[in-house]
Amino acid sequence: MNRIDLPPPAAGDVVLSWPGKAPPTFPPPKEPRLVETFEPQRLVTLQSSPPVNRLYYGDNLDALVHLLDAGYAGRFRLIYADPPYDSGVEWTRKARLRTTLPRELNGVVIEQPQYSDAWPPGAYLQFIYTRLPLLRELLAEDGSLWLHCDYRRVHHLRCLLDEVFGAENYLNTITWRSQTARGAKVNAFFFPHSAHAILVYARNRAAPTRWRPQRRRIELSEDEAAGLFMRDERGFFRTSDPGTYSFERLKQLHAEGRLYAPYGGEVIVDEARRRVYASKGGNLGVKYYLTSLGDGRYQVERGVDNIWDDIPGLGTTPGEDLGYPTQKTEALLERILNAGSDAGDWVLDPFCGSGTTPAVAQKLGRRWVACDASYGAVQTTVRRLQAICQHQNALSSDRTRNAGGRSCATPEGFAVYSFEESRSSRGAVGKIDLSITRIEGREATIEVTVRNVALPLLQEWGNMPPALDWRAAVDSIAIDPAYDGLVFRAAMADAPLHKRATVSGHYCVQAPAWPTTLALRIVDIAGGESMKTVRIEM
Repeated sequence: MNRIDLPPPAAGDVVLSWPGKAPPTFPPPKEPRLVETFEPQRLVTLQSSPPVNRLYYGDNLDALVHLLDAGYAGRFRLIYADPPYDSGVEWTRKARLRTTLPRELNGVVIEQPQYSDAWPPGAYLQFIYTRLPLLRELLAEDGSLWLHCDYRRVHHLRCLLDEVFGAENYLNTITWRSQTARGAKVNAFFFPHSAHAILVYARNRAAPTRWRPQRRRIELSEDEAAGLFMRDERGFFRTSDPGTYSFERLKQLHAEGRLYAPYGGEVIVDEARRRVYASKGGNLGVKYYLTSLGDGRYQVERGVDNIWDDIPGLGTTPGEDLGYPTQKTEALLERILNAGSDAGDWVLDPFCGSGTTPAVAQKLGRRWVACDASYGAVQTTVRRLQAICQHQNALSSDRTRNAGGRSCATPEGFAVYSFEESRSSRGAVGKIDLSITRIEGREATIEVTVRNVALPLLQEWGNMPPALDWRAAVDSIAIDPAYDGLVFRAAMADAPLHKRATVSGHYCVQAPAWPTTLALRIVDIAGGESMKTVRIEM
């Protein structure tokens, strides 16, 4: 597959041009290498099939071509793409120690390049233009593409999408308030930039496109509710016109106390004329009550339009911050995935960054594929997914126990594939001291204790606090109890997401058979990786 023909522009269509514009062409398909799987507490063997959820490390052009070649055309119900914005910024990841030390003693240990968003003239638009036909081919007929961008290129990307997807398949432009102007930003020339745009296109609007209307819940104080709503003995309420409600339905609503008569009038039920009306004139209203949350708080539901100012950005959601630049919040992706897909649907993110899309898809029961060309992004995504899968596995085990031992469905893990020849080892950890104990019993269990880890990173950092524990510089630990020397098949992971939480260092894992080779992998806060293998005989 070297090219996908685009439909010729219709008469009167606007077509965007730029320096070096050329028809999209694609490389021949490449076969990625399986390098890692994570299936918590599963006894994985060499014959086991890898999980269906996939994370690709490498250029997404290779990944998209591979997916089409592997039979994924028309499979994805929703694609969320958050590409670079042509911002001119060299984005970096800032690593801090995992410690409860005061912030002045816990500064940035290292600042690492993650990806460049600076482009020569015309290169950015050609980059996006080349990938759009592949995304279109991967979408299901009733699927939708959500392309995230900002003020710099939204107008150009709208033209590209019209050309590739067809202007008739444009659905909407979401304006997301990603931040609130504060500090010096409030004085920005001709107003601050505080919003992003999400362009939404259908694969085939006539299919029709999968759509689930969304509602948002708003909490109000008693004073706020009193200023916006009417009140009776049952609480605060709003009214809506009854429209074409039948006489019987209006009688039922009146019996439930849910009809409102304006001007202080009463509701009159005329059985003879089969009519319900207000005694002092005006139109009847149907009452819809706010939900009382107690303690003087109330909740109201409202529809969602294309202005999303109720979902905060990362700046006001610090608990989600993984230290990766341009990270998006989970609430944003929850709304997108809930609006355009159902549980069990396939979701694709070709620029996954910190991994918010696969993380939310995993939580919502979607099957997913994600990709990124930055190894730092892949590391961040793997750690995030390990924590989620581990938590899901614990919940599944609890449900099994509560069901009297009847097995409940085990959450799906994920596999990591690479198009690259090698993986980064910058800042790799040094010597790892392990204590291994084989526990006899009904199940082959191995107890692993990490006693100490030599971290060159700490020696290189000039402001190291005294008596700092090695755990402060470790992001995650994962264990493969039956390592084959090729694919790291982790059965457990210690991957704390909270920025100050540290790994435990003490673990129990099951081995599929004796003898076995146990492999333990440590990733430090600078992205350095090191592995320790131990052969355990009968």
